[in-house]
Amino acid sequence: MSRTFISTVNRRQWLQWSLTATAGASAPWLAANAMADNALPQDFLTATKPITIVVGGPAGGATDGVARVLAQTFSSQLGREVIVENKPGAGGTIGSKYVSVAKNDGHTLLLGHIGTNVLSPLMQTPKPYDPVSGFTPIGQIGNTASVLLVPAAGPSTLQEALALWKQKGRLSYASTGLGSGAHLLGHLLADRLHAQGLHVPYRGSPFALQDLVGGRVDAMFATAGAVGAYIDSKKLVPLAVASATRSSYYSQLPTLREAGLPDVSNEGWFGLFASAHTPEKIAQAWHAHLNTALRQPQVVQQLQGLIVDIAASASQSQYAQFMEREISHWSRVVAQLGDALKAT
Repeated sequence: MSRTFISTVNRRQWLQWSLTATAGASAPWLAANAMADNALPQDFLTATKPITIVVGGPAGGATDGVARVLAQTFSSQLGREVIVENKPGAGGTIGSKYVSVAKNDGHTLLLGHIGTNVLSPLMQTPKPYDPVSGFTPIGQIGNTASVLLVPAAGPSTLQEALALWKQKGRLSYASTGLGSGAHLLGHLLADRLHAQGLHVPYRGSPFALQDLVGGRVDAMFATAGAVGAYIDSKKLVPLAVASATRSSYYSQLPTLREAGLPDVSNEGWFGLFASAHTPEKIAQAWHAHLNTALRQPQVVQQLQGLIVDIAASASQSQYAQFMEREISHWSRVVAQLGDALKAT
């Protein structure tokens, strides 16, 4: 799939979805004419109660886009109303906490990622929720890359940018909130350059990216699926990806590892979560529905349009083990960085 096609799909989806969603609002899909997949369990669902997928960011962000793809597909599979509810703020923890304490009947789900379900609860004081006991992992959706971006009037190459920030001795960077992946990566980059980091948090990527376009901050790490339109319009310049290997979607961009910054790395992912203490039967049923959705060709195509590669978990328990490893790894990283990270 060409980069141009990906960007076109991405923008078209945003325009379509934004007609039915605004930040903090709900966007339902009704499947009046859809046939439910009776081969999968759904006896835990109440006919009169809608299914809600909560997003801890505003409409128009990458997480929101993934949630809307799944909501539309679940609606068709189940023959039920599925709502995407945006609850932005505090690095995604407002929406995440809402799901954590929701009734554990399988009707309220979280479209989570490494920020909401690993980094934010590790980096914020007081801790908004426990990343382990606060949720029931359902399954992984896919992987994505974080792209280092600068304004069009800024540096044009990674080496030029690194040299400039080293010379200045300071680096201002935007993020989607305290404890987000963008916050951690920005802090790590400034630290490795021995520059003073100025963290500027926003309520979501659309707001942060607008200020980056205006040159109010020096840089930002953003999920690849949220930035295609900005790159294609040349409003922002991509310099690198913060992953172990180059992205297949942005193969021309070097990794920060190639620039001698191996620690400035964060493998992005999206996953589905239910409330704490959700019964195993319900969690496994949702895992089955999720994997059925991820096998649909149109879902694969739509997620590729958001620059997300499908990475489905083999089982619900396997995903729970993956989450334990992620939390253990990043707990050590955050502990090593100490109070300096929480102060920025």
